[in-house]
Amino acid sequence: MVPLPVADLGPLVDGGSVAFSLARVGANGVVAARVPLERLSWAPGLQLRLSVSSGLLVVAPSEKPSAASVPPRMNLTLPARLRAQCRIRTEDQVLLAAVLEHDLLVVYPQHALYTMVTAFHDNLVKIPDRTAHRD
Repeated sequence: MVPLPVADLGPLVDGGSVAFSLARVGANGVVAARVPLERLSWAPGLQLRLSVSSGLLVVAPSEKPSAASVPPRMNLTLPARLRAQCRIRTEDQVLLAAVLEHDLLVVYPQHALYTMVTAFHDNLVKIPDRTAHRD
């Protein structure tokens, strides 16, 4: 079996579970994130730290007061500066991955998903058909 190529997250995905959700980026950078935020048990008011790593937007709880926090409606506002760094545009769909054992939310932009999926499909066509009859 050919492994799925993914962005290098280092030790973030060594075992454990990840919960996925797709969301569309609104005009003001807001994404509906109730499902992954609930899976992470992040309550409204939790202070957040947003950063960019390997072209992905990474959201983590912050012990310091910050400009970002989980709002009562359980959505996230992705700051314009960070969206630009990750090449996330208004109306794009993004994949939200709640990395449960590391208490992180990773936002995958469309271009990163496109790269991973096309690389995976390129590898699929290279796999010999083992169901074909050999004479």
